[in-house]
Amino acid sequence: MNKYAIVLLIWWLGGSSCSTGPGKGNSEPAALSQKITAAGVNEWIDTDFLASLSSAGVLAAAGQIGLDIDKYLKPLAQRVDHNYRRYRWSVGYHEGGGIMISALPPEEESGWTPWERWYKDDQGITRKESWVLYPLIDPTEKGVARWYKIEEDDLYPRNLNKPATLQEQLRRERIYDAAKVLDFDAEEVLIAPLSAKAKTYYQQCRWVVIPHILGGDGPVIYILPPMDHSDEWPWESWYTDGKVKLIHHVHFTKDNKLTKGSWKEFPGAPQRPPEIFGVVWYWYDDKTLKPAMADFQ
Repeated sequence: MNKYAIVLLIWWLGGSSCSTGPGKGNSEPAALSQKITAAGVNEWIDTDFLASLSSAGVLAAAGQIGLDIDKYLKPLAQRVDHNYRRYRWSVGYHEGGGIMISALPPEEESGWTPWERWYKDDQGITRKESWVLYPLIDPTEKGVARWYKIEEDDLYPRNLNKPATLQEQLRRERIYDAAKVLDFDAEEVLIAPLSAKAKTYYQQCRWVVIPHILGGDGPVIYILPPMDHSDEWPWESWYTDGKVKLIHHVHFTKDNKLTKGSWKEFPGAPQRPPEIFGVVWYWYDDKTLKPAMADFQ
């Protein structure tokens, strides 16, 4: 491990520590340590996540490319409301030959959720890029899918800071892009029916696009709430099977009067979000297509 990375990790983890956890859910870190800052403020740090970044060479590489670790990476170890712990972090080389940090999303999301990269350009300026595959743009005659760059205007990890509005969240998670592929108006179907409190509720959920073989490998739009409330707060999906133009399924962990069937997805199943693994879900087919919690008061 690079000396810079070792010193930095020791500095972050200095002070008394204890093992704890913020609650249930797949996004919570395996271990947290408490650090008492100079100002006497308690600061929680995910030591396992920091250790994984350090062992991958990410902290040392950040120093080399001029990426402010305290500003852009450290907050990822202090918060649990993001999915970056499931990303594959690595260090490689940019096409210009310089060191590059990569954050590759989980396999099931790859191509829709952006692959994020940090590097220093030829002028010595630290840059951030995000690349996606889908929807396909300019496929070659040989059938090769090309990654293409999407617009970025700062160095922050895309999912670190919470969007101010639900519309901004849907744009960031590429829900509008997926809706175009599925041929429906995301604003009309997903936003317009919502009460004010429903908008607040859906901002607390994880929105993600994952392709699935049952949808002809087309996109499936998922809304995933905190899973410790899944008796009352459902996870939802919108997709097409090629026969029905648009399907909206709603899933609870508690049987209810709308239930049409039940099923269980086993751990490790491909093309599925991990939040839904290992639980019996009671689902129904919603013909109205509007979000299940649209009338939330």
